[in-house]
Amino acid sequence: MHKKSIAKNHLSEVANEGRYGDNILVHMNKDEAHVLAKSAGLNSLPINPKTGLQEAWVMAAAGLALGAYAAWKGGKMAAGQAGSQAGLTKLQLDEINKAETNLLPTKEANTEVAIASYHNEGNKLGLTKQETSEDLNKVINKSGLVSSAGATEKKSNLWKKFAQEETGLHDKLGQTMASIEEEYESEKARLSSEKNRLELQERQFSKQADSWYLGKNLFG
Repeated sequence: MHKKSIAKNHLSEVANEGRYGDNILVHMNKDEAHVLAKSAGLNSLPINPKTGLQEAWVMAAAGLALGAYAAWKGGKMAAGQAGSQAGLTKLQLDEINKAETNLLPTKEANTEVAIASYHNEGNKLGLTKQETSEDLNKVINKSGLVSSAGATEKKSNLWKKFAQEETGLHDKLGQTMASIEEEYESEKARLSSEKNRLELQERQFSKQADSWYLGKNLFG
């Protein structure tokens, strides 16, 4: 009865003097107290200014600090990785833009080669360049390539129709031009799709790289 009353009246009052949430008294030896202190990164446990007893609230504080640091470290690593991905995506976008810039000049160069080949073939048949040019212009105007191309139908399809309706040099030129236009249209669509994907990806990575994470302003 005596021991119970001490625990109830005296020891409980001492326990209530604990700081930062400490509200119980614990029996332990010096080695155990030393281990607790070391696990909190201290040489010894702090002393309660009212009771003069060692206290262990630092364990909870150390756990919170460790959790905060882990969250900060994880957030910083994730932000860094997102920043690197954003930079890489930007480089890929630069390459897409260069490819788009070169796309039309490449098509025009291939077209010039096809027309030159057409004139050369005509020359072998005894036709002058002026004659082949005039003949070709007449057929192209008649086929609707000049007025319709790019309006409601792809140029590649119009050239295919042109090739089907003509023979000889015109047929061969139509097939070549259809192939050039088809390749141009396909690559243009591919680059546009890839560009849209990369732009969206870059925005997402940039947002992640600049996002707030625990302790960002505190730890840097």
